[in-house]
Amino acid sequence: MESQVVWFSGLSGAGKTTLCHSAAERLRLLNCHVQILDGDEMRKELCADLSFSNDDRIENVRRIACVSALIARNGTIVLVALISPLRSMRDAARQTITKSVTHFCEVYVDAPLSVCEERDVKGLYKRVREGQILNFTGVGSPYEPPLAPDVTCHTALESVAESTDKILEAVLTQRLSGRDELPLTPRARPTLAVDFDGVIADYDGWRGRKVLGKPRQDVVKALRILATEGWKIIVHTTRHPLEIIDHLQAHSVPFDEINRNSDYQNDGNKPVATVYWDDRALRYSGSAIDDLDLIRSFRTWSGR
Repeated sequence: MESQVVWFSGLSGAGKTTLCHSAAERLRLLNCHVQILDGDEMRKELCADLSFSNDDRIENVRRIACVSALIARNGTIVLVALISPLRSMRDAARQTITKSVTHFCEVYVDAPLSVCEERDVKGLYKRVREGQILNFTGVGSPYEPPLAPDVTCHTALESVAESTDKILEAVLTQRLSGRDELPLTPRARPTLAVDFDGVIADYDGWRGRKVLGKPRQDVVKALRILATEGWKIIVHTTRHPLEIIDHLQAHSVPFDEINRNSDYQNDGNKPVATVYWDDRALRYSGSAIDDLDLIRSFRTWSGR
């Protein structure tokens, strides 16, 4: 079973928690199990006995690394939002986690101190400047930026969606590169793999990544009927999944996964399905020679 921890590091107010929740929402749309471990929340419970001394900060990171590894081993993607200011702390976390977890993805949430202070979501910087908090990371205590993170999100320059796209690209690339070789036990569930362009969405030729056709209501209705009958709906497309998720959701198109069927583990890119519904598909008749004329004269339903 694949396991993965995504470690978000950066100054207070940089946007770690915001990006964790945004990434979690998108991953769940891809049928992934996700758990967020937020540093502030962990301080209230698991690490309530710790101060902000250097030794206790090291212990704080160690405990959260151990918990994230335990959760990830069950196949859950664990998203950790933790300042973890020193490289040595993050290196130790990586070593702890990778002893039992397949993938470790380091995300540097980069925002200038001035921007973090302007945001001051929790009012901490105000208290620091008033002398109520000492040795605060970025002000009285150092933050060492990662030297080679898997992802860097410049949250003062990028939108939440743009940063989330970068995170998901890295997370999914890691998972695809380390897929198990042994097949999972298939679940007895009929599955439809339906093409996006030309079936779900109107399509009259490629017009760019961000130009998506409006979903056809007859297709959406049919997919809803199949979903109520217990069918699993896989959207298959030559587009990147991140390009169409929001479009599908905004138009209430039912689907379970995009370009993959997690009920099965296969080596190729084609999702396993009971039926493939595609505007360019031609069913093999049993006689390839007889099919040649159909192939040569083929047109889609729209005449393309």
